[in-house]
Amino acid sequence: MFEISMLGMFFTAFWVLAQPASSTRRDEWWVEVDTDSPKRTYYFGPYDSRQEASDRSTGYIRDLENKGAKKITINLKQGSKATQLRASEES
Repeated sequence: MFEISMLGMFFTAFWVLAQPASSTRRDEWWVEVDTDSPKRTYYFGPYDSRQEASDRSTGYIRDLENKGAKKITINLKQGSKATQLRASEES
């Protein structure tokens, strides 16, 4: 009986440790940054809170403005991960 319970604990521990960390993180926050010139979308994150994502977004705006980006918009999104890390210029 002892061996069966040890085997059960082993399989439970293995299953928990084998799960990808991102699959259980539904509360992550991402910063989505869109620019019109050039036409691009950037994703930054993940962050643990909306406040942290918001605080970090000011640095992204400043960097993009220094590189000449125009019409920058920021969206804070919550979810397990962004759909893509960076979308290149549209043709």
